[in-house]
Amino acid sequence: MDAKPEKHPEISWRLTSGRLLAGFALVFCVPVGVSFVSVATGAVGIVLGIAGYALGARSSGLLAVVLCTVAIFIGLLVGQDVIPGDAYDRLVDGWFRDKPTAHFAND
Repeated sequence: MDAKPEKHPEISWRLTSGRLLAGFALVFCVPVGVSFVSVATGAVGIVLGIAGYALGARSSGLLAVVLCTVAIFIGLLVGQDVIPGDAYDRLVDGWFRDKPTAHFAND
């Protein structure tokens, strides 16, 4: 079941797609998971990391799963003020509240 290196110098499509999925989880889902209180992006990153691991990108898939799990917990702890810092959700609270209707209220 392990990803065997091919005899050809070309990289297989499974390994490439696994690396892309795990890379997307590392580049996008980890920073967004830390910044927001929502756990959805962390869960998506974990699923992408598992898919990358299953497709042959063992180290980057495992790293994506671990970092996305840690990002979920850090995001939740920052949102509850256990760890000092401001969650992005609280920083923009009220910023967009009147924006969609402000144009129509002036008429």
